[in-house]
Formats: sequence, structure tokens, C-alpha cells
Amino acid sequence: MIHQSSLQRLSDLTHVGMPRAASVLLADEGRFMFGVRPPVVERNRVLLRLTGIGGWAIGDETFEATATRETLEETGCQLRLLNLAQTLIVRSPDDMQRATFPGETSPAALVFRRFGTASFDPWSPSFESIAPVAVYAGLLLKPPCVMARQELPLFMWLYPEQVISLADSDAPLEYLLADGADMLGTADYDPQRAIVRLTDSIQALVTALGPRAFTFLSDIARLTQPARVE
Repeated sequence: MIHQSSLQRLSDLTHVGMPRAASVLLADEGRFMFGVRPPVVERNRVLLRLTGIGGWAIGDETFEATATRETLEETGCQLRLLNLAQTLIVRSPDDMQRATFPGETSPAALVFRRFGTASFDPWSPSFESIAPVAVYAGLLLKPPCVMARQELPLFMWLYPEQVISLADSDAPLEYLLADGADMLGTADYDPQRAIVRLTDSIQALVTALGPRAFTFLSDIARLTQPARVE
């Protein structure tokens, strides 16, 4: 069950010195763009780990400023963030509430992510390192370029159904490409040996939402359709 609350500012949910991060669900024509970390070999397979565009806040930087700066650094593009009516606060799959933040750009979600957990188990209580990650919805104002090649050498576009499937298990790259996914960047691996894994805060968010994830992602995708942009 998701409860409703009214808070004044996003910063009311953090405290001085707390590590904070921001991520962006970048949508275009019904798909979302993810960064691909440098490929690693795992059990004789090439593993492509997907992450949302974003990163850690610097100093007293706001969530919004972090999202804007990281997007520019990683894609070379200015960002248009959507100011959503409500933000989903996610502390665990059993502790979620909707909140409003008048006077500032509201993210789609604020995920109190646990760090160090195993793949596909992002809410394990065995790990106590927790930090809030603001997950914004937005779109790029021009086509992206690979800028931080050592960090994100590739980008990948996925449909909501593919994002949800990857939150539960790895998938062969060839299968995703045949199903409408796209890659941007120069690959130096054998695509037939590659598998794809969703990681980080967006994987935790989709896992927490469960059956509600499709509506959540689809609503954001519709908001960023070209016909809705001025």
C-alpha cells in the first residue's frame, strides 16, 4: 500500500553530510536510455551492466543540480526535467508513500537504496549502507554522445517491458536487440556472448514497485513523447 504525505522540500528527507545521488529516467519515443558500464567477463560471458544516467552529489549540491550536471557530463546534452505532481518515496517494498514538493522540480521517485547488496536483491536487510537517490524523469534536448568513455562507453535504449524484465533477471543482448532495444557507441566485444543486467537505483525502484512498475514507467514514457514537448 502506498500512503500519501505532504512535505515542504526534498531536503527534509536528508540531513547534513548524508551521501546523496541523482539518476534520470531519460525517455524518447516510448523507450528509456541507460548508461552501460565497461563490459566485464563473468563465467565466460560478457556482462553489460546498465545504470541510470546520473551520479553522486558534490558538497551541498541539490538533487536537481546533480541530475543536470551528471547528464551533461555523461551525454554532452542539456536536460529538460519534468516537474511531476507527486514523488514516490521508497524506503523498501513495504514502505512507500507519495509526497508533493511545491516550489521545486519534483523527481519521479526518491529511493533510499541499500548499497552492497547482491544482484536482484536490492532490499536485503543485511546491508545497512543506505543513501537517497532522486530518480527524475526527463528528456535530452539533442541526441546524446558518449562523453565519459571510461565510465559509460555505451548507451542502451529499452522499452518499459524490457526494463521490468531486466529487474528480475539477466537477458541476452541479442534477444533485447531483436525485441526493439538499441545501442549507441562502439562495442569491442562479441554480441553473441553478451548478457545485459540492470543495476543500481532504477533496478531497486522497479523491484519495489512490483506489478505497479509497468504503469509507473509507461506514464513517464507518455509524458516524454515528442507530441507532448513544446
